[in-house]
Amino acid sequence: MKKAVGLFLAAALLLSGCGILPAEEEMKKAPVVQTVDDEYFTTAEVKTGNIRDYVSVKCTYQYQMTQSLSFSIGGESIKETYVTVGQKVHAGDVLAELSTDNIEEELASCRELCAQLEEETEYYEGLLNIEKERAELAKKYGKKYDESALKRATNNYEECAGRKYVADIRLGELETDLNGRKLVAGIDGVVDYIKDIPQWLNGRINAGEKYITIRSEKTGFTFATTDDSLYHFGDIFTITTNNGSYECEVVKIKRNTGGSSATFFLEPLKPDDALTIGMNGNIILETGYRTNVVYIPTDALRKIDDRDAVYVTDEDGMRSIRFVEIGLSVKSKPDYEENRTEIISGLVPGETVILK
Repeated sequence: MKKAVGLFLAAALLLSGCGILPAEEEMKKAPVVQTVDDEYFTTAEVKTGNIRDYVSVKCTYQYQMTQSLSFSIGGESIKETYVTVGQKVHAGDVLAELSTDNIEEELASCRELCAQLEEETEYYEGLLNIEKERAELAKKYGKKYDESALKRATNNYEECAGRKYVADIRLGELETDLNGRKLVAGIDGVVDYIKDIPQWLNGRINAGEKYITIRSEKTGFTFATTDDSLYHFGDIFTITTNNGSYECEVVKIKRNTGGSSATFFLEPLKPDDALTIGMNGNIILETGYRTNVVYIPTDALRKIDDRDAVYVTDEDGMRSIRFVEIGLSVKSKPDYEENRTEIISGLVPGETVILK
């Protein structure tokens, strides 16, 4: 009994001792730890509405064709200019030429010589073929044949053919020289420019220096594109400018060198005085349209295992992957709101998707 009472008093003293410790010696409480999710993301709602895809092409109002002409020979005086600014010309017309001196006379003589050597070469070629045939027959029937006759025929033919070869080269040089001294119109049109040469130059002009420019009489809008599958000859498009809109028809298509792009020329069906050279326009060509469909911002679409997918969130903020089937998808438009992707299956309006 005394032992039990002693144990009770010892426990009481031990417990009461905790309460009488100085304040500065009391045990400090453990701090409260809060976890913060540092990953933030933007979401968007799955909606129902319309989707429109289109191509925007810039074009310029200008002459259908222009041609700048220059002489390929420099340092020579201009013999004569046969046209004036504003004059109509046709393809093949000689517009101007440099001094030809004695080139035309030498050219006529060279042409005559080439024609004469052509006849002589054909003559000696005929004799050579006869001698070759005689040699073959003599060999076939075991007869004697004078090899010197074949050699003479061969020498005569080769000498004449060589002279003709040299004469043909000279004829080509003279024709190139003469052609380089003439400016010939390559298109039907109007002379738009003739270079004014100071008197102190005595009519001389440098090779490759623009002397005459021709422009076509027709004007219209033109543009170049690498995606030419949307435009065809005879198509009509609406071109919008700062001065109004114009219905224009594709009247010419020019495939550029290499075939990687094409240039299109469109004539306004109802041109007016507001159309001026250098004016810019814009073609909006609709390539796809969907009405009253389920859509998401295209920026929410992802590729996972080569499949179209999105990240969705539930009301508790939990994220998960959802594979979807898509239809028309619009991207890279200046107005972000236009970049929408049609959802055929996998999502319903009201759900939330995560943007990239």
